[in-house]
Amino acid sequence: MTETQGDQDGPGNLEGPGKRDGDTPLDSLSIAVFDVDARIFRTIRDYFLKPVTVATAGIERDYERYLSPIRVFIALFSFQFVAAALFGTPVTATIESMTATEPDIDVAAWLTTTRMEFDTPLTLERVEAELRAVQSLTLWPLTVLSSLPYLIALKLFRPSIPTWGHVQIYLAVTNTSFIVMIALIPLHTLGGAGMAAGMVIALAVFYVYAGILLARLYGKSVTALVLRLAGLVALLPITMLITIIGTYITIDWVLEHSFGLHLLALLSPEAFAELSSS
Repeated sequence: MTETQGDQDGPGNLEGPGKRDGDTPLDSLSIAVFDVDARIFRTIRDYFLKPVTVATAGIERDYERYLSPIRVFIALFSFQFVAAALFGTPVTATIESMTATEPDIDVAAWLTTTRMEFDTPLTLERVEAELRAVQSLTLWPLTVLSSLPYLIALKLFRPSIPTWGHVQIYLAVTNTSFIVMIALIPLHTLGGAGMAAGMVIALAVFYVYAGILLARLYGKSVTALVLRLAGLVALLPITMLITIIGTYITIDWVLEHSFGLHLLALLSPEAFAELSSS
């Protein structure tokens, strides 16, 4: 049964929209009262309790009991902005966060170096709003790009699995850690330490569940499991570098084309002066 078919009511379906074999009373209640697909709760629960089952269902394109990992990832990706807004914490990089550890940086003076003319004085709030808007769009391609090293590694670990299967396995692990990361967004209100703690916990969850799926779907050798998991851990700096470089390029482009500002002039005025004079 396909995902679309599972959502349709047949003429003989007398148990309400979305009813499926094996639905619990809680599933039926969520559908009847809140019109919520019961697979949402089951999928989130089983990401933690039955990760192999959820990943296997994604590989087999069996969406009768679980939502597609891609759909879950898109939903989580969007929901993180809602959760962050509730607690007043940024999801994207900001000028404020980039200069938080450098109290000597004069942001106000930097804003006056703009090479453009505006009807009103340029404010940091206006710059930050534009940066958030653009980064909310570029986060998608950056996320895909930074995931490529992991997908390539998984393909090398077991070439016999189709690429689609590796994507489903990777998304199952990523979604699990994503759920934890979103749940820990309130820690961001504690500042940099809280944000770092949330990221460390989410990363730990990622590698724990990656180990579970590697052990079950990529071979049962303990030595091979340790080496494969170590390989995924070794890829972390590469993925972080891709994200950092992509974010820096995005911010610098927005500052240059929208405000006539240079990011390097803010972060390293001496280096910028040397480049400008050369």
